[in-house]
Amino acid sequence: MESKFTEAYQKTSEEGHESDCDKTAHLLDLIIDGEASAEEQSFFTTHIEDCAPCFESHQKQKLLKNLVSGHLKRVIVPESLALSIKARIQETA
Repeated sequence: MESKFTEAYQKTSEEGHESDCDKTAHLLDLIIDGEASAEEQSFFTTHIEDCAPCFESHQKQKLLKNLVSGHLKRVIVPESLALSIKARIQETA
C-alpha cells in the first residue's frame, strides 16, 4: 500500500508539474519541525545531498528556527486552556 506522499509524488512526477526542488521546498517545514514521515525524510535527505540550493535553504531555515526559539520563553498555561485551543483548531480544520 502506497502512502499519500508516494501517491502525490508519483502523480506530480507523471504530470511534470513539480520538480524535486519544489517538493523539497514543500517538505522543508515538516522536516524542520520533525513532522515528516520516514519516506518524506528519506526523499528530502537524498535530494539535499545532491542539490546545493536546497541544502542551503534547509540550513538557513534551521538557523532561523534556532534563533527564534532561543529568544522565546515557554509559558505554562492551564491544561483546560490548552485543550480548549486544540478543540477550536480541530473545529476549523
